[in-house]
Amino acid sequence: MKSKKMLALLVTASVVASTALIGCGSGSKDSASGSKMDKEQYLNLVLQAEPKTLDPSKGSDTYSSVVLTQVMEGLTRIEQDENGKDVIKPAGAEKWEHNENGTEWTFHLRDYQWSDGKKVTAKDYEYGIKRTLDPKTGSTYAFLLSPIKNADEFNKGKAAADTVGVKAVDDKTLKITLKQPCAYFVDLTYFKVMHPQRQDIIEKAGEKYGSEANTMVFCGPFTIKEWTHQNQVVLEKNDKYWDKDKVKLSKATYKIIKDQNAMYNSLYNGELDSAGVSKPEWIKKFDATGKFQNIKGYVPTTNYTFFNTKDKLFSNTNVRKAFSLAITREDMANVIFHGVAEAAYGWCPPSLQIGGKEFREAVGEQPIKKLAAENKDPKELLVKGLKELGMDPDPTKLSVKVLESGTSQWQRTYAEYEQQMFKKVLGVNVKAEYAEWPVFQKRTDELDYQIAGAAWTGDYNDPNTFFDMWVTGAGVVQNGWSNKKYDDLIKKAQATMDEKQRLEAYKEAEKILLSDEAVIAPTIYQRRNTYRAKYVKNLMSPLFGTGDIKYAYTEGRNK
Repeated sequence: MKSKKMLALLVTASVVASTALIGCGSGSKDSASGSKMDKEQYLNLVLQAEPKTLDPSKGSDTYSSVVLTQVMEGLTRIEQDENGKDVIKPAGAEKWEHNENGTEWTFHLRDYQWSDGKKVTAKDYEYGIKRTLDPKTGSTYAFLLSPIKNADEFNKGKAAADTVGVKAVDDKTLKITLKQPCAYFVDLTYFKVMHPQRQDIIEKAGEKYGSEANTMVFCGPFTIKEWTHQNQVVLEKNDKYWDKDKVKLSKATYKIIKDQNAMYNSLYNGELDSAGVSKPEWIKKFDATGKFQNIKGYVPTTNYTFFNTKDKLFSNTNVRKAFSLAITREDMANVIFHGVAEAAYGWCPPSLQIGGKEFREAVGEQPIKKLAAENKDPKELLVKGLKELGMDPDPTKLSVKVLESGTSQWQRTYAEYEQQMFKKVLGVNVKAEYAEWPVFQKRTDELDYQIAGAAWTGDYNDPNTFFDMWVTGAGVVQNGWSNKKYDDLIKKAQATMDEKQRLEAYKEAEKILLSDEAVIAPTIYQRRNTYRAKYVKNLMSPLFGTGDIKYAYTEGRNK
């Protein structure tokens, strides 16, 4: 299981496998006036898997989101203020306004360029958004643009592109019309599905676009100098970036390191400057050096198990409930995640807010705990489900395959834990299948699995980022499930600005997802436990979005 948002994640956040995130902390965006910055400005960071693609319309994992955040410039950027709080800042758009009911938004672009010297225009934004929505593109993130007028209709092939509420009024003015007021719309404007895209570059590259650095052009703080697959992505400062004077780093290298111990060794030896750490023995070693900041706190990420409801066994609700209740969440958080994570009994994680209040606190209940209180013995549910399917009701004769999203030692340890857990609680035999992240995504997209696990990181600070991904046709995680009542609840929540109505709709939707239907089973909420070299300054990691190195610099690296 890997991380956005998924994504993120991703992100993005994208569905991603999860060990510890490359967590980052807060910091002022201002450069260190008067400080003694290092002469050589570079950072070495980590990705725990290869980005599937760097095509903004098609990238659906955290690893692509991390890179795209550095090399592209959306209408806005999500940053952190002096108190470490997420804030939306002008980026490609220097200002914007909307009408009284929030259905018409006008963005005024600043003068800035692509890395090949051509100007970024409103037409690039219009093209990028409509390309993401075009059913021929096959974007798994197109559903995020649902608030836009006729976005869904175009994405489903039921309307023409020119009916979509996105229009370049002139080179520097972009008008976006929504189908109804949307409480979180501005939170979408920094995300990759709203990045500008160059039609000429994409048409020239064809299907190869986003698969190699030389198929792309960039408009963010950095460009991609080198992309060695399964090894590293090397960025260099973009001298054509509109805000280049605020960018202090000359170079940033994202090393692709899948093995947890290898990552820890690289951090300890100075080959990495920041990484998430979860193993107690390593935490002790890093603490003893006195060379690292330890950054802690929630991240908006939930690890979860999901079921292929088109598979005969997991088409049965009672079987799915049995497997969900068989997950020993508290033990998993303490043993596998070494106490860094927290047991998850709901889908939406604690850090995410609605109407300025944490969703988990506002909603009050935890669906998995309620389900467990109503069903004391998961094995009884399994036997009941097997009988309903006309299968042998003896769980010891049942064999189940779990698809794991990685091949690292950590993933194998996790799989062994799952095998023992399901054997002990349900009596079933579990076989683990290991697949690298791109293969894992392909297999799950094709419903070629029984059980699989991933993590989802929210893309913006609203519960919708956790719930709309399960609406019929969203296509983010293929599990074969569809529920009209669930769909209607999400549409209701999306269509109103009334926070009480939205809360009740999401509360009922979560109950359907986890308790009534049990189509997914949340396992743990991730928490940040990052060790970062003390010489690293201003490396921002908003709660949402991904780590942003735009303002980062180093001071005292060689002391």
